[in-house]
Amino acid sequence: MTDPDSPEVQPPPGNRSATLFRHLHRFNDHPVITTLVVIGEIAGLVALVVGLIKWVLPNDPATAEVPIVTVSTSSTPPPASSSTPVSSPAAEPGCWTSRRTAIDCREPHQYEEIPQAATCDYAAVIDFLGGQVGLDITVAKVAQLSAGRCSVDAGREVSGSARDALQGPTSAGWRRCVDRRVTKNVPCSALHSGEYVGTGSLRRATDPECQLAAAKYLDQVPGALVEDLEVRVFAVASGTKDPARCIIDARGNHLLTTSVRNLGTRPVPILS
Repeated sequence: MTDPDSPEVQPPPGNRSATLFRHLHRFNDHPVITTLVVIGEIAGLVALVVGLIKWVLPNDPATAEVPIVTVSTSSTPPPASSSTPVSSPAAEPGCWTSRRTAIDCREPHQYEEIPQAATCDYAAVIDFLGGQVGLDITVAKVAQLSAGRCSVDAGREVSGSARDALQGPTSAGWRRCVDRRVTKNVPCSALHSGEYVGTGSLRRATDPECQLAAAKYLDQVPGALVEDLEVRVFAVASGTKDPARCIIDARGNHLLTTSVRNLGTRPVPILS
């Protein structure tokens, strides 16, 4: 029996390590310590995974980091790049010089675009000029510029838009007439002997067809045209694309000073 009053018996020196092991074992079995160990192991595993991801991503272009783009909220537009084509304000009206250089329609030009033309032909030109298709004949021609732009070719330099030109005070300059003295076509604003008229058909015209077309052109009654004028068939073969089929001539050697379109009851513009 151990005497309670006797001093504590110290273990032999050789058993100190065993005692320390027992204390450590009890310490490791403590619940708090066990939880901390588990958390540490998880943190180490996460660090390992993150390290692996950082090592793999830069070598994979498909998963490489996307650079952050800062979007400016400033209302000031960025400066235009030197390689970006900037449309000239002169090109907006749709007019060009004889050298196909874009220019404002208020400046001298030869071509003007026909916007939203359903067909790019002579009829489109007459319609754009404000004339009657199949009746009015113009000195202007149809032209197709680059990028499929259907345009009016004035045949000379003009200023201002040609839209509805056949209805304005300068319409004579856009109508086609003939001067028999030189057997050449001229604008009706120049001295001329006759004025071209269409019948609405590309067949060779007959006398009755020309009489009817001339009456409509002059705004007069068929068969009772003014005596100073006569109507004749323009001798062109059927199928000719030029729609001119008749000529309203000044009788004798007289010359006309302007167009006889919509003459009505006005005096015939004969050079005295």
